[in-house]
Amino acid sequence: MQYDIDGERNIWIMKPLNSSRGRGIYLSKNLRDIVNLNRGKEKYVVQKYIENPLIVMNRKFDLRQWVLVTDWNPLVVWMYAEPYLRFPASDFSFNNLNNKYAHLSNNSVCKNAKRVTIEHEIEGNMWSLDDFQEHLESEFGYDVWTETIKKKVKKLVVDTMSSVQDMFVEKKCNMFELFGFDIMLDE
Repeated sequence: MQYDIDGERNIWIMKPLNSSRGRGIYLSKNLRDIVNLNRGKEKYVVQKYIENPLIVMNRKFDLRQWVLVTDWNPLVVWMYAEPYLRFPASDFSFNNLNNKYAHLSNNSVCKNAKRVTIEHEIEGNMWSLDDFQEHLESEFGYDVWTETIKKKVKKLVVDTMSSVQDMFVEKKCNMFELFGFDIMLDE
């Protein structure tokens, strides 16, 4: 059990299979809603919602890490050196689980948000790695990215790719696969 992310709110996030750009994503606390959603034609991935996300300037965020796989056997993984952060268009709050502008950081969702008066503006709802490192250093007093998070991201990527390695057909002839990992950080 992962007590540090479970929280007490019992919130779950449902994402439709074979979808992208934040389409069809729902948050719910109601088991009946979750079960009924999966009885339809479309199937969903259901996962526990991280109830203690790391908050930056009143917003949750995800880290987009690009990964290139040039061989599956042996596994050869290349990670783009500078991931970036994607922020939702509104401040984070549990008050309204239907507010996709507070819970989803997909650019396709954020671009449709009406501009509202907020305490902290994050231009384009995105940050570079440099912006994030500066924030972490000012918040925690040391380079948290380099000393802690970066190593964990690398491990997560390698472990994930290793776990599906045998599912991919061996591809030679100078082919590759590109993956975008969306990684949440908790507090």
